[in-house]
Amino acid sequence: MNSKDHIDKNKLEEYIINYYFQGESPGESEKEMDCIKIEQHISECDECTQKAHVIFNELKDISNWTVYEDNQALLNLRVYDTLKALEAKTENAEIKFRLSRWLEDFKGLAGGTFRVLMDMYTNGKRKTTKMITEGVDKFNAKNSMMFNYSMELTPTRGGEKEIVVNYNKLESENTDISLKIYLNKKKRMLHVEFMADETKELPIGILLPSKATGNSRLKQPVYNEQQKKWEIIFEDIAEGEYYFMFEPGYMV
Repeated sequence: MNSKDHIDKNKLEEYIINYYFQGESPGESEKEMDCIKIEQHISECDECTQKAHVIFNELKDISNWTVYEDNQALLNLRVYDTLKALEAKTENAEIKFRLSRWLEDFKGLAGGTFRVLMDMYTNGKRKTTKMITEGVDKFNAKNSMMFNYSMELTPTRGGEKEIVVNYNKLESENTDISLKIYLNKKKRMLHVEFMADETKELPIGILLPSKATGNSRLKQPVYNEQQKKWEIIFEDIAEGEYYFMFEPGYMV
């Protein structure tokens, strides 16, 4: 299939319904190859990408995911208890001070919080790896950070110019420092980049499992001398659902 051989509308609609709304895996190798070909074609053909975009909007709004839960008070309590536990066990005086400050001014989830799905089943059918930021602007926290999704394979919900969106890559929209976040399924890694000089003080990051089981992980930004940027890297992330949050109160 090349850019001249456009995808039939019915076939494209079936692909979108199965792949995005019902969360079904193609299963059979023939269907899986067909799925890969369609994705490759969409990434190269503006006409079929726009067609997919229109069909997608007609069928359903994909952004029915949110960072919020039904019991937000319970989630906030988990976050608070996690901060207390991390503060108690850390031997780093600077981190202990910063966590104490976070606890004293606690307002629930932080100003930049993401829901992270690492290779997990959605609707009990198809595994997915993506980040969701919907609702970040509603958090009652300092310096809430807005993000743009990078333009790639998934048809989006609004605007003819917003053709496709990749839920594995994010870039900051209202920050002075360039901030990028990547979620890598193959490497099971969450990678944060701050394009800032060595003197900049930047927020720590916490990766919290959404379920009560599992250990929370805290990382400080580390300066990459060779590439002149700060990085937070979480590796070996197990399959499942998480919340990733930045320490509030930092201007980036």
